[in-house]
Amino acid sequence: MRKQNTLILFAKFPKICRVKTRLWPDLNHRECLDLHKSLTTSIIRRLKNSNKYNFITYTTAHNSPLPSFGITSKQQYGHNLGARMHNAITQELKYAQRVVLIGSDCIELSRESIETAFDLLSNQNDITLGPTQDGGYCLIGMKQPCKFVFENITWSTPDVLNQTLRVGKKKSKKIHLLETMHDIDTIDDLIKLKKMSKLPDWAGKFARPH
Repeated sequence: MRKQNTLILFAKFPKICRVKTRLWPDLNHRECLDLHKSLTTSIIRRLKNSNKYNFITYTTAHNSPLPSFGITSKQQYGHNLGARMHNAITQELKYAQRVVLIGSDCIELSRESIETAFDLLSNQNDITLGPTQDGGYCLIGMKQPCKFVFENITWSTPDVLNQTLRVGKKKSKKIHLLETMHDIDTIDDLIKLKKMSKLPDWAGKFARPH
């Protein structure tokens, strides 16, 4: 019998010069790496302990992004971001009735928002999305593989969410949007969150004007 819910944390393996590259040169490469590790640590601590879902990570290497947490980790595979997300979700839907995938860049994701996403999939919704302020999304959930929402998307642009919604509507899928949240891709994101008093104390040192 399949489990009910699985949460996938999609994260890059922490390697210098390979993570948070859009923050360079406002942050040096070591600071980019430290921020990436801190964001990943923070989201694991917030979300890993729940009786509502199983927690797993998919990373860009065979190893767990943070081995000390003892969380099951699998390797991403696919020719681009969309293919990698589709493959991870499809794999976990073999074992779970509903799967939600998140990134590690959104400090506003909470256990409550994750559980809400699963609850919405338990109803009549086919897909749940957690929009971000930059036109993308930090969360996507589904109960059946929907490869089309990952195809022909111009990733890392302000059009990601709208393109996903359009293709979902074309396929007559019922999509529910969660509240818009903020993720961290640039130094301006850090500064904005600090001004909004939404930046954790540990991240304040990274939010310096450029």
